Amino acid sequence: MAEQRATASPLLGFLVVERTAKDDGFIAALMVTDNRGYPLEFRATTPVRPSLVQKTLYGRQLEHYVGVELCGKTLVQQSSRKPKTVLVPERRLLDIAGEVEADIVAIWRAGEVLQVEDEETTTATRGSIKPSGLQPLVYEGRFADTDREQEGIAHVEDCATRFDLVEAFERMRAALQLLAKEDPRYA
Repeated sequence: MAEQRATASPLLGFLVVERTAKDDGFIAALMVTDNRGYPLEFRATTPVRPSLVQKTLYGRQLEHYVGVELCGKTLVQQSSRKPKTVLVPERRLLDIAGEVEADIVAIWRAGEVLQVEDEETTTATRGSIKPSGLQPLVYEGRFADTDREQEGIAHVEDCATRFDLVEAFERMRAALQLLAKEDPRYA
């Protein structure tokens, strides 16, 4: 019965966009979990390696374009298991919210410094989560409406009592490193 309750709750997604090992491109991954943090689906893009012309034309917007438009949106849309909320480790990935059905929430440990390029106007909701026994988490999210916001944050808070949400990003990064070692396409 407990098994049914765990898998019957809404799914949670985790999305990362990382630089390749040779720092010549980007690779992204999406992991969909149940409310205990058990992976149900994992997808990764092949590395996106922009040309010098593309780097010049996109300038500072290149990483945003690759992360949001090419990789993030595509991974979330193509997942076979549809998470209600997708957690991301960086605020710039919040822009995926306008492209997918899932709510997008940037989450990090309280006290961590986030890279902020420019002061931007945001329609994101901000708050904190205090899971027992773990360092408090700070979030910034974009939701379809206030009802979805309340449901989404309640679901994230519930999951935070069951497993370390930030550690899931670390697992994904480690999986991408292993993938690069095992498959030359990902190196």
